[in-house]
Amino acid sequence: MNGKRDDMDTRFEQFYAANFPRVKNFARLLTKSEEDAEDIAQNIFLKLWTRPELWEGQETMTSYLYTVTRNEIFNLFKHQKVEQEYEDKVLKAQLLGELCDEDSSLLENLYYKEVLLLIKMTLSQLPDRRRQVFEMSRFEGLSHKEIADKLQIPLRTVEDHIYKTLTELRKMLMFVILFRIFP
Repeated sequence: MNGKRDDMDTRFEQFYAANFPRVKNFARLLTKSEEDAEDIAQNIFLKLWTRPELWEGQETMTSYLYTVTRNEIFNLFKHQKVEQEYEDKVLKAQLLGELCDEDSSLLENLYYKEVLLLIKMTLSQLPDRRRQVFEMSRFEGLSHKEIADKLQIPLRTVEDHIYKTLTELRKMLMFVILFRIFP
């Protein structure tokens, strides 16, 4: 039994020595890679080693070896394509994530500036006295009493101006919010 195995080992070594360089060169020609060609040739001969019925007693296996090599190369290319697509998807996801982080702060900044602009536009359309009272209250930080004293108008008028201005601003902000929710 051991002699038969030794005989098969010897025949495979001869088969390997005669065909491995051709298979490897053919694979290198198609893959343009020494490393890939070596791996492909080794995989082919490993499969042949585990299945001696494929090569024992065969006078010529050239066309079979070239076909198997070509198929291994196709499998390699498919695998490389899948790997590349996966890497591209991962890279795109990472870039998109980074952009979304940047975009969200950018968008928040744009929304903030847009809202400020709308507030300024709304205030510019108010009657002068009402706008003046509101700006003194909100931008200068004066109390209603201080505004009334400074402008020499009743306290109730100051409160009324601020109330009406806030109502206008709420309408405008509700419009902006609804526009953002339901574009």
